[in-house]
Amino acid sequence: MPSDASAIKFAYSIQNLLYNYYKSVPVNTTLFDKLPMGTTTSHLDNMTMSANVVTNLQGLQNQAMLGVQALSDFGSMASSWVVPSCTYTYPPVTNASSHIVNAYYIEASLCGAFIGLADYVQTPTAAFLMARLAAEHGIHASFLGSYMNAAPFSATNTMLTPAFTPESLLRVGSEVGMLGSYLGSCVPAPSAPCNGTVVIGGLNAMLVSAGATAPTIIGTGRISKTVSGVPSMTSSLAPQQFTGGAEKKGFNPLAGSLAFAAMLI
Repeated sequence: MPSDASAIKFAYSIQNLLYNYYKSVPVNTTLFDKLPMGTTTSHLDNMTMSANVVTNLQGLQNQAMLGVQALSDFGSMASSWVVPSCTYTYPPVTNASSHIVNAYYIEASLCGAFIGLADYVQTPTAAFLMARLAAEHGIHASFLGSYMNAAPFSATNTMLTPAFTPESLLRVGSEVGMLGSYLGSCVPAPSAPCNGTVVIGGLNAMLVSAGATAPTIIGTGRISKTVSGVPSMTSSLAPQQFTGGAEKKGFNPLAGSLAFAAMLI
């Protein structure tokens, strides 16, 4: 279906951004030895924390590549498929912690993006792939987020995992769910099926037909919120493993130490 084709091209472009970001950063233990407890060895796997992080980041790069392959294989089933040509830019990497923060930011953004893209496809197989990739990136973001927030879940949270429309994802900004600074104009946002409009709320989403008045959905996919210690920033309010307090969050040495300390017990 036409809407599926444009959505898959968009999905390929954002997935490939992540894969190319991972490839752009040389990952080695020297880079991560400076992390808190970086040279401490776990008795569970006899690996230092830095070696453990390197192994996992290499695995995340491989998973990102598999996502690109899955989307390419799916897209190539259509005779009109052409691999999108994008020139990406990437967030700067100044040290090991900034790489983890950047990876978290993109993974969390893609989790919400693939949730949103499920509303832009019509075939079950395309919806299955969107769901699978959303789950994949959610798991990755939770893992990376554990290095930045020792208490990732909130009993007062009122929203499910954030979801983003393609238009929202193309916005320029530093919040989770905004990748316009890095995607540029390489791919347009796909149109929703039947020329409708996708409206995403905190718990549910609706496809509003063309010409209809959009209903009020309780909650929003993103709300403004002051980040502790950085009052000029705003945040997506969402399950805390994805945004915490929640711009592109800073690295929390204590959280990383606690996460690794659990392996030492």
